[in-house]
Amino acid sequence: MKKYIYLFLASVAIISFSSCKDSSLTALDTSYASFVSNSMDIGVLEGAETSEEVSIYTTNIISSDRTITLNVVESTTADEGAYTVPTSVVIPGGTNVGTITIGVKDVDLVEDKVLVLRLEASEETFTGEALTIGLSQLCPDNGIKVKINLTFDSYPEEFAWRILDADGTTVLASADPFGYGAYTGLAGTSLTISECLPSGDYTVQVYDSYGDGGNEVSITANGVSVFSISGDYGDGTEEEISI
Repeated sequence: MKKYIYLFLASVAIISFSSCKDSSLTALDTSYASFVSNSMDIGVLEGAETSEEVSIYTTNIISSDRTITLNVVESTTADEGAYTVPTSVVIPGGTNVGTITIGVKDVDLVEDKVLVLRLEASEETFTGEALTIGLSQLCPDNGIKVKINLTFDSYPEEFAWRILDADGTTVLASADPFGYGAYTGLAGTSLTISECLPSGDYTVQVYDSYGDGGNEVSITANGVSVFSISGDYGDGTEEEISI
């Protein structure tokens, strides 16, 4: 796995310098550091705390240790008391990977928040994209955290959705009573709804009163994608999912 990550980062470095003279020689001597992914989720039980290790990779290996400054980005919405983050990461000499430990505590996480981290570039090291970490309370009783991510077109008032359990009972919906108009005035915006559901089989239904679709829906269960739709889906569609 590390071999493929190394090759990927090396490719990024080479592409970044392709417009420079003797770019291949420059890229081989250039240190490029990046998180292995630009997004992840960390959940914590109500009133508890947890921690998670995150890896940072570089494109080259040198004999001495390297220290890269780590910053919390202003777009972070989590309370400062909800996380602990080191101020830097050390890439030990002779390797191309370093790790940091991120602590998470249930402070004001009734609603989901994000922690955004960025590696600080220097004269010696270029850095990749920021890492966005979703922070949330885990569901009690082994429930599943379901996130419904909505992106609205110019006519969100024509859009509606609902999730039914195996008995056909509506467990989540855009409106109660179910119908159109819940998102009037939200044209061109997005919205994420988080709820806890028991594991099991469900049916997702998406409707458009005009009959041309357009509003986008994606659903994750404990961070895993289980449903996604966009484009022209007519006056509606449905799909069975398991969580």
